[in-house]
Amino acid sequence: MGESQLELLERLLGRLYQYGQEVTRAQLEADLDTWLKVSRALELAAQCCLDLAMEIVAKRGLGVPETYRDAFVRLAQAGLITPSQSLALQGWMGLRNVLAHMYTTVDLDQVFAAMTENKVTLREFGRLAAAELSQG
Repeated sequence: MGESQLELLERLLGRLYQYGQEVTRAQLEADLDTWLKVSRALELAAQCCLDLAMEIVAKRGLGVPETYRDAFVRLAQAGLITPSQSLALQGWMGLRNVLAHMYTTVDLDQVFAAMTENKVTLREFGRLAAAELSQG
């Protein structure tokens, strides 16, 4: 999978859309393989957005974010994303951290909602990142 973060994000969002149509909440709870594929796709989609955000922050000279969430705060402060987009993306970073590090109990309702409902923010950010990074 040698694609760029933008290409990978788009593929992952497509896969998550598919999972959202096919996977039930009960399957997430009962089937480890289903939970693994969904949670990993969510984690990687969030990670792609983080990587893109860090690249934009660096390109724009917006300083060094102190946390993952801070990257999106800086993008909002620079007017590149709205405050509500920043908050939503910061929430994705929280979900990414939970999925990546398993340092707290994973809320399957939150995972199911992310898979079925909440991907618009990631898609919008992917478009913004593509436009931002295509500029010389």
